[in-house]
Amino acid sequence: ALDFQTTDLYAFYLHEEFPVGDSDFVTLGTRWKSAPGKFGPWDYTVELVAQTGDVKGKDLAAFAGHAELGYTFDAPWKPRLALDYSYGSGDSNAADGKVNTFQNLYPTNHLYYGYMDAVSWQNIHDINASLKVAPSKSVTARLDYHAFFLADTGDAWYRANGVATVRPISPGADSYAGSEVDLTVTYAA
Repeated sequence: ALDFQTTDLYAFYLHEEFPVGDSDFVTLGTRWKSAPGKFGPWDYTVELVAQTGDVKGKDLAAFAGHAELGYTFDAPWKPRLALDYSYGSGDSNAADGKVNTFQNLYPTNHLYYGYMDAVSWQNIHDINASLKVAPSKSVTARLDYHAFFLADTGDAWYRANGVATVRPISPGADSYAGSEVDLTVTYAA
């Protein structure tokens, strides 16, 4: 066993029935997370995910990944600065009988890709910088800045539910999808 990180391996099988073509696919992934304190003030998380099978009668081959590096300062309020990057593959050709768009399994994305829920872990590059502070044992505040880019403009821009789109397929469009700033304050009694 590694004493400096936890390593998770997972596999999910999904079967969904639709009026036109069922979906049957497997999601295989791994997550590596640093053990608290093993790297001093530094911490990291890395997740890599692949999918294969079929979606509504089309062959699926998709990929997603996430990497985060954080630093917690030895100061009052325990400020933690972090940079992270998330990627979900997109599909450059919707008419070729193949699906390369990563299938977002758990659409609770506002925790990861902004509270506006305008982005999911599909066809996306998300670059995020965050600052978290704890002014007391019961109060934490976090400021996040997200910059969103489409992984492939030949695919749609998907909302957090993974089905609805913000923008339809626009192959000639700019890949920059926008930015979001979130400030959250949490109180735990």
